[in-house]
Amino acid sequence: MAGSVLLASTVSTAVKAEDAVAMSFGGSTIALWNDEIALMRPEIEKRGYKLLTDDPQFKVERQVQDWKAWIAQGNVKAIMGWPINADAMVPVTKQAADAHIPVMGYAVAWKGVAASLLTDPEKDGELLASYAVTWIKKQYDGKPVNVVIMSQQQNDLTRLRGEGISNGIKKALPNAKIYLLQAFSREEGYTAAKQHLTAHPETTVWLSFTNDNMKGVYKALMDSKVAKDDSAYFLAGMDVTNEDLDLIRNPNSIYRMALAFQSRVLAKINVDLLLAAAEGKPLKDVFVTPDVVTPDNAQNFYVGNEKH
Repeated sequence: MAGSVLLASTVSTAVKAEDAVAMSFGGSTIALWNDEIALMRPEIEKRGYKLLTDDPQFKVERQVQDWKAWIAQGNVKAIMGWPINADAMVPVTKQAADAHIPVMGYAVAWKGVAASLLTDPEKDGELLASYAVTWIKKQYDGKPVNVVIMSQQQNDLTRLRGEGISNGIKKALPNAKIYLLQAFSREEGYTAAKQHLTAHPETTVWLSFTNDNMKGVYKALMDSKVAKDDSAYFLAGMDVTNEDLDLIRNPNSIYRMALAFQSRVLAKINVDLLLAAAEGKPLKDVFVTPDVVTPDNAQNFYVGNEKH
């Protein structure tokens, strides 16, 4: 993992009791984001700040209004967020800058941000695809295979991850039949998978740019009487949570691997950026790369190491 902005070791005497920093994700239904907030809160409070969060429910208008409210409060010293639509956040980001409130991007950068936590989403998607390709070549030995890629076009992060997965499969497996299914949440993943299985029950490879929709796919396959250890299936996702790790650790699980940005690492970077910005310290982008999760090392990725 990449390093992060260094913090001072003592609480600034300039911090007032009402001072706060704000973290804005797309919604409250994503387990990884909830894990990060839970890890961030005590660290930020140790430094004398309150941590404000919101739940825009993936509605960009609501996210913009939340940020405007934070700016108007007068006690918010820095804002960091994953933009539901980056272009739509440019005007409110300028409003924050005009109010001397630095804004940091989470996974996405846009005009006006002071710094961001960034990944290389297309490269990450290609990495995920490479593991699927290795398995497919070994398992199917050149025979045609149906591959579903769970996709989402709402922002650059999700779009580029999906494109990376798709490009990786196309380059290595020109005879693969690729289906793109638009889904983000667990419920959307389940519905999309059930509908696809009705039309194409022979589909055995399912890849996703995230994890919630993959758990929906997994449930749909279970409801379709696919065995948990069926050797013909390959599932892989990204941004895994404890629940995903439980599935990956099942003996010979069809959920075979994942890429993980560990919540504890992301939370620390978020805290470092927010507090450095709040205290007027120099800021720079922080780049993170995912770890590869397999049944052999999955126990190392649990939040809190509950499974050690």
